[in-house]
Amino acid sequence: MKDKLGKQKLVLEEIVEQIIQEQFFNINLEDHFSTIKHKGNIWVLGAGKASVEMARKAEEYFGSSIKDGMIIAPDKSKKLSRVQVFKGSHPYPDNNSISSSYELWELAKSIPEGDPVIFLLSGGASSLFCIPAHGIELDEYQHVYELLLNSGASIHQINIVRKHLSETAGGRVGQLLSNHHLLSIVLSDVPGNDPEIIGSGPTVPDSSTFKQAFQILKQFKLWDEISHSIRIHISKGMHGDSAENPKPGDANWGHHSVRVIPGAKILSDNIGAYLQEKGYNIKVRDEAYDLGVREISKEICSEAISILSKKLDLKEPAALVYFGESTVNVTGDGKGGRNQELALNAAISIEGQHAVSLLSFATDGIDGPTDAAGAIVNSATTLEARKKKLEPEEYLLNNDSYHFHEKMNTSLKTGLTGYNLMDLQVVLVGETQ
Repeated sequence: MKDKLGKQKLVLEEIVEQIIQEQFFNINLEDHFSTIKHKGNIWVLGAGKASVEMARKAEEYFGSSIKDGMIIAPDKSKKLSRVQVFKGSHPYPDNNSISSSYELWELAKSIPEGDPVIFLLSGGASSLFCIPAHGIELDEYQHVYELLLNSGASIHQINIVRKHLSETAGGRVGQLLSNHHLLSIVLSDVPGNDPEIIGSGPTVPDSSTFKQAFQILKQFKLWDEISHSIRIHISKGMHGDSAENPKPGDANWGHHSVRVIPGAKILSDNIGAYLQEKGYNIKVRDEAYDLGVREISKEICSEAISILSKKLDLKEPAALVYFGESTVNVTGDGKGGRNQELALNAAISIEGQHAVSLLSFATDGIDGPTDAAGAIVNSATTLEARKKKLEPEEYLLNNDSYHFHEKMNTSLKTGLTGYNLMDLQVVLVGETQ
Protein backbone atom coordinates (compact mmCIF):
# COMPACT_ATOMS: atom_id res chain seq x y z
CA MET A 1 0.00 0.00 0.00
CA LYS A 2 2.96 2.31 0.63
CA ASP A 3 3.71 2.41 -3.10
CA LYS A 4 0.10 3.31 -3.90
CA LEU A 5 0.10 6.14 -1.35
CA GLY A 6 3.37 7.40 -2.80
CA LYS A 7 1.92 7.49 -6.31
CA GLN A 8 -1.21 9.25 -5.06
CA LYS A 9 0.91 11.92 -3.39
CA LEU A 10 2.77 12.55 -6.64
CA VAL A 11 -0.52 13.05 -8.49
CA LEU A 12 -1.77 15.51 -5.85
CA GLU A 13 1.51 17.44 -5.86
CA GLU A 14 1.32 17.59 -9.66
CA ILE A 15 -2.18 19.10 -9.42
CA VAL A 16 -0.92 21.82 -7.09
CA GLU A 17 2.02 22.58 -9.36
CA GLN A 18 -0.23 22.87 -12.39
CA ILE A 19 -2.63 25.16 -10.52
CA ILE A 20 0.28 27.46 -9.75
CA GLN A 21 1.32 27.37 -13.41
CA GLU A 22 -2.24 28.32 -14.51
CA GLN A 23 -2.81 25.03 -16.32
CA PHE A 24 -6.35 24.53 -14.96
CA PHE A 25 -7.61 28.09 -14.88
CA ASN A 26 -6.67 31.02 -17.05
CA ILE A 27 -8.44 34.27 -16.26
CA ASN A 28 -10.14 35.03 -19.59
CA LEU A 29 -11.50 38.56 -19.36
CA GLU A 30 -11.58 39.57 -23.02
CA ASP A 31 -15.30 38.88 -23.45
CA HIS A 32 -16.01 41.17 -20.49
CA PHE A 33 -13.62 43.89 -21.63
CA SER A 34 -15.18 43.88 -25.10
CA THR A 35 -18.42 45.32 -23.68
CA ILE A 36 -16.61 48.68 -23.34
CA LYS A 37 -16.85 50.47 -26.69
CA HIS A 38 -15.40 53.77 -25.48
CA LYS A 39 -12.54 55.08 -27.66
CA GLY A 40 -11.05 57.50 -25.13
CA ASN A 41 -9.55 57.16 -21.70
CA ILE A 42 -10.28 54.12 -19.55
CA TRP A 43 -9.55 53.85 -15.81
CA VAL A 44 -8.77 50.63 -13.98
CA LEU A 45 -9.38 50.19 -10.25
CA GLY A 46 -9.54 47.11 -8.10
CA ALA A 47 -8.54 45.07 -5.09
CA GLY A 48 -8.00 41.45 -4.19
CA LYS A 49 -5.53 38.61 -4.27
CA ALA A 50 -6.00 38.07 -8.01
CA SER A 51 -6.22 41.77 -8.91
CA VAL A 52 -2.65 42.01 -10.24
CA GLU A 53 -3.23 39.29 -12.83
CA MET A 54 -6.64 40.73 -13.69
CA ALA A 55 -5.11 44.18 -14.19
CA ARG A 56 -2.36 42.66 -16.34
CA LYS A 57 -5.08 41.27 -18.62
CA ALA A 58 -6.65 44.74 -18.78
CA GLU A 59 -3.33 46.27 -19.80
CA GLU A 60 -2.85 43.66 -22.52
CA TYR A 61 -6.34 44.32 -23.89
CA PHE A 62 -6.66 48.12 -23.63
CA GLY A 63 -3.00 49.18 -23.88
CA SER A 64 -2.51 52.93 -24.13
CA SER A 65 -6.25 53.59 -23.69
CA ILE A 66 -5.73 53.16 -19.94
CA LYS A 67 -5.33 56.69 -18.60
CA ASP A 68 -4.47 55.58 -15.07
CA GLY A 69 -5.33 52.93 -12.55
CA MET A 70 -4.69 51.50 -9.15
CA ILE A 71 -5.21 48.17 -7.48
CA ILE A 72 -4.54 46.94 -3.94
CA ALA A 73 -2.96 43.51 -3.55
CA PRO A 74 -1.02 41.55 -0.90
CA ASP A 75 2.15 41.59 -3.01
CA LYS A 76 3.47 44.93 -4.24
CA SER A 77 6.52 43.42 -5.97
CA LYS A 78 4.62 42.52 -9.14
CA LYS A 79 4.83 45.55 -11.43
CA LEU A 80 2.41 46.66 -14.11
CA SER A 81 2.89 49.15 -16.93
CA ARG A 82 -0.07 51.51 -16.56
CA VAL A 83 -1.82 50.44 -13.36
CA GLN A 84 -0.26 51.23 -9.99
CA VAL A 85 0.03 48.37 -7.49
CA PHE A 86 -0.44 49.36 -3.85
CA LYS A 87 0.01 47.02 -0.92
CA GLY A 88 -2.58 45.88 1.58
CA SER A 89 -2.75 43.18 4.22
CA HIS A 90 -4.72 39.95 4.51
CA PRO A 91 -6.47 38.34 6.40
CA TYR A 92 -6.37 41.33 8.75
CA PRO A 93 -6.16 44.94 7.53
CA ASP A 94 -3.20 47.09 8.54
CA ASN A 95 -1.97 50.64 8.01
CA ASN A 96 -0.98 49.72 4.44
CA SER A 97 -4.54 48.58 3.70
CA ILE A 98 -6.01 51.81 5.00
CA SER A 99 -3.51 54.23 3.43
CA SER A 100 -3.79 52.41 0.07
CA SER A 101 -7.58 52.52 0.32
CA TYR A 102 -7.53 56.29 0.81
CA GLU A 103 -5.31 56.60 -2.27
CA LEU A 104 -7.69 54.50 -4.38
CA TRP A 105 -10.70 56.46 -3.11
CA GLU A 106 -9.08 59.79 -4.02
CA LEU A 107 -8.19 58.51 -7.48
CA ALA A 108 -11.76 57.32 -8.01
CA LYS A 109 -13.09 60.76 -7.00
CA SER A 110 -10.90 62.42 -9.63
CA ILE A 111 -12.14 60.37 -12.61
CA PRO A 112 -14.13 62.46 -15.15
CA GLU A 113 -17.73 61.30 -15.50
CA GLY A 114 -17.38 60.72 -19.24
CA ASP A 115 -14.61 58.14 -18.79
CA PRO A 116 -15.54 54.48 -18.17
CA VAL A 117 -14.15 52.68 -15.13
CA ILE A 118 -13.31 49.01 -14.77
CA PHE A 119 -13.27 47.67 -11.21
CA LEU A 120 -11.43 44.35 -10.85
CA LEU A 121 -12.45 42.55 -7.67
CA SER A 122 -11.34 39.26 -6.19
CA GLY A 123 -11.21 37.58 -2.80
CA GLY A 124 -9.36 39.25 0.03
CA ALA A 125 -10.60 42.72 -0.85
CA SER A 126 -12.52 43.04 2.44
CA SER A 127 -9.17 43.33 4.21
CA LEU A 128 -7.05 44.86 1.44
CA PHE A 129 -9.51 47.65 0.56
CA CYS A 130 -11.14 49.15 3.63
CA ILE A 131 -11.41 52.40 5.54
CA PRO A 132 -12.74 52.04 9.10
CA ALA A 133 -15.94 53.92 9.78
CA HIS A 134 -15.58 57.19 11.69
CA GLY A 135 -14.53 56.71 15.30
CA ILE A 136 -13.17 53.16 14.89
CA GLU A 137 -9.43 52.70 15.49
CA LEU A 138 -7.28 50.27 13.50
CA ASP A 139 -6.62 47.93 16.44
CA GLU A 140 -10.37 47.73 17.13
CA TYR A 141 -10.96 47.04 13.45
CA GLN A 142 -8.33 44.29 13.35
CA HIS A 143 -9.75 42.71 16.50
CA VAL A 144 -13.28 42.39 15.13
CA TYR A 145 -11.88 40.82 11.94
CA GLU A 146 -10.01 38.25 14.02
CA LEU A 147 -13.06 37.52 16.19
CA LEU A 148 -15.27 37.02 13.14
CA LEU A 149 -12.82 34.74 11.32
CA ASN A 150 -12.42 32.54 14.40
CA SER A 151 -16.10 32.46 15.34
CA GLY A 152 -17.42 29.80 12.97
CA ALA A 153 -19.55 32.37 11.12
CA SER A 154 -19.94 31.91 7.36
CA ILE A 155 -18.29 34.29 4.91
CA HIS A 156 -21.74 35.70 4.14
CA GLN A 157 -22.28 36.55 7.82
CA ILE A 158 -18.74 37.85 8.26
CA ASN A 159 -19.03 40.20 5.31
CA ILE A 160 -22.41 41.54 6.38
CA VAL A 161 -20.69 42.77 9.54
CA ARG A 162 -17.60 44.03 7.70
CA LYS A 163 -19.74 45.94 5.18
CA HIS A 164 -21.16 47.99 8.05
CA LEU A 165 -17.78 48.90 9.50
CA SER A 166 -16.06 50.16 6.33
CA GLU A 167 -16.44 53.37 4.34
CA THR A 168 -15.54 51.58 1.08
CA ALA A 169 -17.69 48.42 1.25
CA GLY A 170 -21.36 47.67 0.68
CA GLY A 171 -21.76 49.71 -2.50
CA ARG A 172 -19.90 52.84 -1.38
CA VAL A 173 -17.63 52.81 -4.46
CA GLY A 174 -20.65 52.26 -6.68
CA GLN A 175 -22.30 55.24 -5.04
CA LEU A 176 -19.18 57.38 -5.54
CA LEU A 177 -19.16 56.43 -9.25
CA SER A 178 -22.94 56.44 -9.66
CA ASN A 179 -22.82 58.66 -12.75
CA HIS A 180 -19.97 56.80 -14.46
CA HIS A 181 -20.02 53.88 -16.84
CA LEU A 182 -18.74 51.27 -14.39
CA LEU A 183 -17.93 47.67 -15.27
CA SER A 184 -17.27 45.45 -12.24
CA ILE A 185 -15.52 42.17 -13.04
CA VAL A 186 -15.73 39.93 -10.00
CA LEU A 187 -13.73 36.73 -9.57
CA SER A 188 -15.78 34.80 -7.03
CA ASP A 189 -14.26 33.25 -3.93
CA VAL A 190 -17.51 32.64 -2.04
CA PRO A 191 -20.18 29.92 -2.21
CA GLY A 192 -23.16 31.17 -4.19
CA ASN A 193 -21.10 33.75 -6.16
CA ASP A 194 -23.09 36.67 -4.74
CA PRO A 195 -21.46 39.98 -5.78
CA GLU A 196 -22.83 41.59 -2.62
CA ILE A 197 -20.61 39.27 -0.57
CA ILE A 198 -17.46 38.89 -2.70
CA GLY A 199 -14.88 41.33 -1.35
CA SER A 200 -17.70 42.93 0.69
CA GLY A 201 -19.30 44.26 -2.51
CA PRO A 202 -17.76 47.74 -2.87
CA THR A 203 -19.44 48.48 -6.23
CA VAL A 204 -22.89 46.89 -5.83
CA PRO A 205 -25.88 47.91 -3.70
CA ASP A 206 -26.14 46.22 -0.31
CA SER A 207 -29.36 44.53 0.78
CA SER A 208 -28.10 43.82 4.31
CA THR A 209 -28.60 46.12 7.29
CA PHE A 210 -27.00 47.31 10.50
CA LYS A 211 -29.59 45.27 12.37
CA GLN A 212 -28.43 42.09 10.66
CA ALA A 213 -24.83 42.94 11.53
CA PHE A 214 -25.87 43.34 15.17
CA GLN A 215 -27.77 40.04 15.14
CA ILE A 216 -24.77 38.17 13.73
CA LEU A 217 -22.47 39.58 16.40
CA LYS A 218 -24.99 38.56 19.07
CA GLN A 219 -25.52 35.10 17.54
CA PHE A 220 -21.82 34.30 17.74
CA LYS A 221 -21.45 35.91 21.18
CA LEU A 222 -19.15 38.63 19.91
CA TRP A 223 -21.16 41.74 20.81
CA ASP A 224 -19.58 42.03 24.25
CA GLU A 225 -16.11 41.22 22.83
CA ILE A 226 -15.94 44.04 20.29
CA SER A 227 -14.91 47.59 21.17
CA HIS A 228 -17.25 50.22 22.55
CA SER A 229 -16.65 52.34 19.42
CA ILE A 230 -17.89 49.58 17.13
CA ARG A 231 -20.95 48.96 19.30
CA ILE A 232 -21.78 52.68 19.19
CA HIS A 233 -21.36 52.77 15.40
CA ILE A 234 -23.68 49.80 14.84
CA SER A 235 -26.22 51.09 17.35
CA LYS A 236 -26.32 54.46 15.57
CA GLY A 237 -26.91 52.66 12.30
CA MET A 238 -29.80 50.65 13.72
CA HIS A 239 -31.42 53.83 15.03
CA GLY A 240 -30.98 55.75 11.79
CA ASP A 241 -28.27 58.08 13.09
CA SER A 242 -25.71 56.64 10.65
CA ALA A 243 -26.59 56.16 6.99
CA GLU A 244 -27.22 52.64 5.72
CA ASN A 245 -25.29 51.42 2.71
CA PRO A 246 -27.01 52.13 -0.66
CA LYS A 247 -29.88 49.68 -1.19
CA PRO A 248 -30.83 47.83 -4.40
CA GLY A 249 -34.17 49.61 -4.71
CA ASP A 250 -32.70 53.06 -4.20
CA ALA A 251 -29.48 52.87 -6.21
CA ASN A 252 -30.24 54.29 -9.65
CA TRP A 253 -26.95 53.37 -11.28
CA GLY A 254 -28.10 52.84 -14.84
CA HIS A 255 -24.62 52.76 -16.39
CA HIS A 256 -23.26 50.05 -14.10
CA SER A 257 -22.82 46.38 -15.02
CA VAL A 258 -21.44 43.43 -13.08
CA ARG A 259 -19.80 40.28 -14.46
CA VAL A 260 -19.18 37.43 -11.99
CA ILE A 261 -16.72 34.66 -12.86
CA PRO A 262 -17.35 31.35 -10.98
CA GLY A 263 -13.66 30.52 -10.89
CA ALA A 264 -13.75 27.70 -8.33
CA LYS A 265 -16.23 25.64 -10.35
CA ILE A 266 -14.19 26.11 -13.55
CA LEU A 267 -11.03 25.06 -11.71
CA SER A 268 -12.67 21.99 -10.15
CA ASP A 269 -14.21 20.79 -13.40
CA ASN A 270 -10.86 21.12 -15.17
CA ILE A 271 -9.09 19.17 -12.44
CA GLY A 272 -11.77 16.49 -12.71
CA ALA A 273 -11.22 16.23 -16.47
CA TYR A 274 -7.46 15.98 -15.93
CA LEU A 275 -7.86 13.13 -13.43
CA GLN A 276 -10.28 11.35 -15.75
CA GLU A 277 -7.62 11.44 -18.48
CA LYS A 278 -5.22 9.84 -16.01
CA GLY A 279 -7.60 6.90 -15.58
CA TYR A 280 -9.60 7.85 -12.50
CA ASN A 281 -13.36 7.57 -12.24
CA ILE A 282 -14.32 11.04 -11.09
CA LYS A 283 -16.98 12.87 -9.15
CA VAL A 284 -16.91 16.68 -8.86
CA ARG A 285 -19.18 18.34 -6.32
CA ASP A 286 -21.96 20.22 -8.15
CA GLU A 287 -21.87 23.33 -5.96
CA ALA A 288 -19.53 24.99 -3.53
CA TYR A 289 -19.93 23.85 0.04
CA ASP A 290 -20.48 26.34 2.86
CA LEU A 291 -20.09 24.16 5.93
CA GLY A 292 -18.12 23.77 9.11
CA VAL A 293 -14.78 22.00 8.76
CA ARG A 294 -16.00 18.89 10.57
CA GLU A 295 -19.15 18.69 8.45
CA ILE A 296 -17.40 18.87 5.10
CA SER A 297 -14.64 16.55 6.33
CA LYS A 298 -17.30 14.01 7.29
CA GLU A 299 -18.94 14.30 3.84
CA ILE A 300 -15.62 13.84 2.05
CA CYS A 301 -14.46 10.89 4.15
CA SER A 302 -17.85 9.16 4.05
CA GLU A 303 -17.80 9.22 0.25
CA ALA A 304 -14.24 7.92 0.12
CA ILE A 305 -15.01 5.05 2.49
CA SER A 306 -18.21 4.29 0.55
CA ILE A 307 -16.10 3.78 -2.57
CA LEU A 308 -13.86 1.34 -0.71
CA SER A 309 -16.89 -0.57 0.61
CA LYS A 310 -18.51 -0.47 -2.85
CA LYS A 311 -21.56 1.38 -1.48
CA LEU A 312 -21.07 4.28 -3.88
CA ASP A 313 -21.60 3.96 -7.63
CA LEU A 314 -18.01 4.96 -8.33
CA LYS A 315 -15.38 2.30 -8.74
CA GLU A 316 -11.70 2.37 -7.90
CA PRO A 317 -9.51 4.03 -8.92
CA ALA A 318 -11.64 7.04 -8.04
CA ALA A 319 -11.11 10.77 -7.60
CA LEU A 320 -13.40 13.12 -5.69
CA VAL A 321 -13.14 16.89 -6.17
CA TYR A 322 -14.69 19.43 -3.78
CA PHE A 323 -14.60 23.21 -3.59
CA GLY A 324 -16.01 25.77 -1.21
CA GLU A 325 -15.33 27.60 2.00
CA SER A 326 -15.49 25.98 5.42
CA THR A 327 -15.70 27.63 8.83
CA VAL A 328 -13.79 26.90 12.02
CA ASN A 329 -14.88 27.73 15.55
CA VAL A 330 -11.50 28.33 17.16
CA THR A 331 -11.46 27.38 20.84
CA GLY A 332 -7.81 26.33 21.24
CA ASP A 333 -4.68 28.45 21.25
CA GLY A 334 -2.82 26.58 18.49
CA LYS A 335 -1.90 27.66 14.98
CA GLY A 336 -3.52 26.65 11.72
CA GLY A 337 -5.99 27.36 8.95
CA ARG A 338 -9.19 25.73 7.79
CA ASN A 339 -7.48 23.59 5.12
CA GLN A 340 -4.87 22.28 7.52
CA GLU A 341 -7.57 21.55 10.08
CA LEU A 342 -9.75 19.83 7.47
CA ALA A 343 -6.82 17.66 6.41
CA LEU A 344 -6.11 16.66 10.03
CA ASN A 345 -9.78 15.90 10.60
CA ALA A 346 -9.85 13.76 7.47
CA ALA A 347 -6.60 11.96 8.30
CA ILE A 348 -8.13 10.76 11.57
CA SER A 349 -11.31 9.63 9.79
CA ILE A 350 -9.56 7.63 7.05
CA GLU A 351 -6.91 6.16 9.34
CA GLY A 352 -6.10 2.57 8.39
CA GLN A 353 -8.25 2.58 5.26
CA HIS A 354 -6.90 1.15 2.02
CA ALA A 355 -4.95 3.62 -0.18
CA VAL A 356 -6.78 6.94 0.35
CA SER A 357 -5.01 10.31 -0.01
CA LEU A 358 -6.38 13.82 0.36
CA LEU A 359 -5.25 17.28 -0.69
CA SER A 360 -6.79 20.28 1.06
CA PHE A 361 -5.54 23.49 -0.53
CA ALA A 362 -6.18 27.22 -0.14
CA THR A 363 -5.96 28.27 -3.77
CA ASP A 364 -4.52 31.68 -2.87
CA GLY A 365 -1.54 29.89 -1.28
CA ILE A 366 -2.21 31.15 2.25
CA ASP A 367 -4.27 29.11 4.70
CA GLY A 368 -5.29 31.28 7.63
CA PRO A 369 -2.60 33.36 9.36
CA THR A 370 0.16 30.88 8.43
CA ASP A 371 2.78 30.36 5.72
CA ALA A 372 1.16 27.08 4.66
CA ALA A 373 -1.35 26.63 1.84
CA GLY A 374 -2.85 23.43 3.26
CA ALA A 375 -1.76 19.82 3.55
CA ILE A 376 -1.58 16.43 1.82
CA VAL A 377 -2.48 13.48 4.05
CA ASN A 378 -3.36 9.82 3.59
CA SER A 379 -4.74 6.80 5.40
CA ALA A 380 -1.35 6.14 7.03
CA THR A 381 -0.66 9.69 8.26
CA THR A 382 -2.10 9.42 11.75
CA LEU A 383 -0.86 5.84 12.17
CA GLU A 384 2.65 7.14 11.59
CA ALA A 385 2.00 10.04 13.96
CA ARG A 386 1.01 7.67 16.77
CA LYS A 387 4.23 5.72 16.23
CA LYS A 388 6.05 9.01 16.87
CA LYS A 389 4.06 9.51 20.09
CA LEU A 390 2.00 12.31 18.53
CA GLU A 391 -1.71 12.35 19.32
CA PRO A 392 -3.58 13.88 16.35
CA GLU A 393 -6.76 14.36 18.39
CA GLU A 394 -4.91 16.61 20.82
CA TYR A 395 -3.64 18.81 18.00
CA LEU A 396 -7.16 18.98 16.56
CA LEU A 397 -8.68 19.89 19.93
CA ASN A 398 -6.18 22.73 20.31
CA ASN A 399 -6.71 24.00 16.72
CA ASP A 400 -3.01 23.32 16.19
CA SER A 401 -3.05 21.61 12.80
CA TYR A 402 -0.09 23.67 11.57
CA HIS A 403 2.36 22.11 14.02
CA PHE A 404 0.95 18.62 13.42
CA HIS A 405 1.58 18.89 9.68
CA GLU A 406 5.01 20.41 10.24
CA LYS A 407 6.04 17.43 12.37
CA MET A 408 4.56 14.90 9.93
CA ASN A 409 5.96 16.58 6.81
CA THR A 410 2.44 16.79 5.38
CA SER A 411 2.34 20.58 5.19
CA LEU A 412 1.95 22.21 1.77
CA LYS A 413 3.71 25.53 1.15
CA THR A 414 3.42 27.33 -2.18
CA GLY A 415 3.56 31.05 -1.43
CA LEU A 416 1.04 33.42 -3.01
CA THR A 417 -0.44 31.93 -6.18
CA GLY A 418 -2.14 34.99 -7.68
CA TYR A 419 -5.46 33.12 -7.51
CA ASN A 420 -8.27 33.10 -5.00
CA LEU A 421 -10.79 30.45 -6.03
CA MET A 422 -12.07 29.20 -2.68
CA ASP A 423 -10.61 26.08 -1.08
CA LEU A 424 -10.02 22.88 -3.02
CA GLN A 425 -10.04 19.26 -1.85
CA VAL A 426 -9.05 16.33 -4.02
CA VAL A 427 -9.36 12.76 -2.75
CA LEU A 428 -7.80 9.77 -4.51
CA VAL A 429 -9.04 6.26 -3.74
CA GLY A 430 -6.97 3.42 -5.18
CA GLU A 431 -4.39 3.86 -7.92
CA THR A 432 -4.40 3.63 -11.69
CA GLN A 433 -2.32 0.93 -13.37
